[in-house]
Amino acid sequence: MSEIFVNQLISDLETGAQYLVLWIAPDSDYGYWYDLSSSSRKPTKFEISSLMSSENRLRYEAVDNKLPEVRNENNLSEREKDHRDRLWSIIQKAVEREPEIYERNTRAEILRIVAEENKIQLSNLYPLLDRYWRSGKTKNAFIPAFHKRGSKGSIRQQTTKKIGRKAQGGAPEGKIITEADRDNFASAIKSYYLNRNKLSLKAVYEKLLAEYYSVPLANNPDQKKLLPPNERPSIYQFRYWYSRQRSLETEQKKRDGEAAFKLNSRAVTGRSDFGLMGPGAQFQIDATVGDIYLVSQFDRSNLIGRPVIYFVVDAFSRMVTGMSVGLEGPSWIGMAGAITNMATDKVAFCKEYGIEIEANDWPCRHVPSVLRGDRGELISKNADNIVNMLGIRVENAPPYRADLKGIVEQYFRTINTNAVALLPGSVKPDMSKRGGHDYRLDAKLDIRQLTQIMIKCVLYYNAHHYMDYFERTEAMMRDNVAAIPAALWEWGIKNCSGALRSFPSEQVRLAVMPVDKAMVTEKGIRFKGMYYSSDRAVRESWFAKARSQKKWSVSVSYDPRDMAAIYVWNDVEKAYDHCTLLDWNGKNAGKCLDEIIYEQSKEKLAAKRLKASETEAKISLNAEIDAIVAEAQSQSKALPPKSKRESISNIRENRRNERDAMQAVAAGIEYNSTTTHIDAVSADDEMSPTLRKIKRKMEERLKNE
Repeated sequence: MSEIFVNQLISDLETGAQYLVLWIAPDSDYGYWYDLSSSSRKPTKFEISSLMSSENRLRYEAVDNKLPEVRNENNLSEREKDHRDRLWSIIQKAVEREPEIYERNTRAEILRIVAEENKIQLSNLYPLLDRYWRSGKTKNAFIPAFHKRGSKGSIRQQTTKKIGRKAQGGAPEGKIITEADRDNFASAIKSYYLNRNKLSLKAVYEKLLAEYYSVPLANNPDQKKLLPPNERPSIYQFRYWYSRQRSLETEQKKRDGEAAFKLNSRAVTGRSDFGLMGPGAQFQIDATVGDIYLVSQFDRSNLIGRPVIYFVVDAFSRMVTGMSVGLEGPSWIGMAGAITNMATDKVAFCKEYGIEIEANDWPCRHVPSVLRGDRGELISKNADNIVNMLGIRVENAPPYRADLKGIVEQYFRTINTNAVALLPGSVKPDMSKRGGHDYRLDAKLDIRQLTQIMIKCVLYYNAHHYMDYFERTEAMMRDNVAAIPAALWEWGIKNCSGALRSFPSEQVRLAVMPVDKAMVTEKGIRFKGMYYSSDRAVRESWFAKARSQKKWSVSVSYDPRDMAAIYVWNDVEKAYDHCTLLDWNGKNAGKCLDEIIYEQSKEKLAAKRLKASETEAKISLNAEIDAIVAEAQSQSKALPPKSKRESISNIRENRRNERDAMQAVAAGIEYNSTTTHIDAVSADDEMSPTLRKIKRKMEERLKNE
């Protein structure tokens, strides 16, 4: 084990215990981990130097950490989001107090304050902490598993016996709640609670009783008397109902006003006082339109325009941690490719493009604490997934302040000046001048080949680019660290790391992928004109059902940069199925969605032209057929009339004569059926054996006639 990261699972080979790494100090001297096999729910401190020592190096081993099921933001119900946000609002302040929350004494004090602020039992906070730590330290740890709690969305029905709380003396407190009671609750909440009057729930409950569960006095109609206790709901029933229906955001907006909500109560992602420096403390991401024209992978005679290139750069070391070359954007889809690549194993990524590297050549496969961009893709709703599923804090530079993400901007200038400008099809300054050469006609590279070039440029930059402008710290100078991205990254991992976190690459992909609908058909799962299949679809006979019954739609996540696979969401099990292209659709493997759509449009246009040509040829064919039919009809009219009996009586003999005549003509013999002889075009001794055989056969038939 050479490196330690947050969310890493470490196994003690001697005792069998498994420890989940929760936090690493900025100087990498110590950290805190969590014994998953213990029921104490208490993190413990460990010394990194002791863990990495020669005597313990073989004792501890990093193992795969299977985090809880992946849930996409688009597939969460409002109820699930409200439940998650409510628990997160309770525990957020506590979990952000790192490393104090990991120490026993300070943890107790932190949780005591949180319990008092939220008016809940202190003991209820420890399960939330356990859930948060075990689930990768993300907000989505608090998504409720409603699908594992029996009937989905069902409400316990009361029939003849009231359930729940008992009053003093053991008698039931409240009544059996019906649908009419729930309607009364909703009306009271809307009328008296969700407004600026700010009545308490108890006061609203009193209004509810006065309006729906009381009757006028017989001797004084202006006064009311409450119904008996077993005919009116208790305040606990009313509060329980509202706790199930409550939307914290709606409540605060209605009671405090929209402006006050945005100022004081809106969600604040991440920590505003984050100041730890080291690899992963902040990644910067940006896009640029490449100064080069590309050709199609399908038809290299077609120009497809200029690519959109994304890079992710670590602000501490200037290391390029992720990249994407595509035809989308600048857009969320293009950025999603770079974010996915950021957390992807680079050895496998480079191998896809025929480039062999070692793990140390590009050791970047992590998620940062902060991702900074401009006011573009990262202010869209799509960014919610990376906040909630990956725990990344998103920062956006103010308008017209590109200098605040100048590290990645500088890298774009380096790439465009030193690499792209030398490639065929690159944009030149005189391209727009009258009479200037059109460099678009020089395009020779497709998008895959440009990606290969960009990968090699990144590998060169990370390993060899010397930054004479880089201000090294005193500690860097003492350790004689070269101002080269790879060297700074390695030094930062050993001395400053604590911000990098690891997630399964597939979870990162699902966090950024767009979601759409696909159709299950008898030919496969149809999506964007392509057909896919999965083990589950085959096992459950989806395609046979679609053919014999009816097609149906499913939710899918997909990567527009590579349409070789899609992910079908299973709403019942709250999981996903990996689907791959069918073999006969394999031509689209490794192609991006824009290229595939472009080729599909070309095929449709070609089919439209061929259809028009086919129609024109069909019209000509019909005209020629009509002419032949007209000639046949005129020839038939010149014959003497026959009765029906005469016409049909000799069909078999007429067929034989017609066949003989056709054979004679084919053999070069002139056959005259009216004179009982055969006129050959050549003498008998000059005929071929086949011709003589046909002649004898016909002479015998004529004698018989």
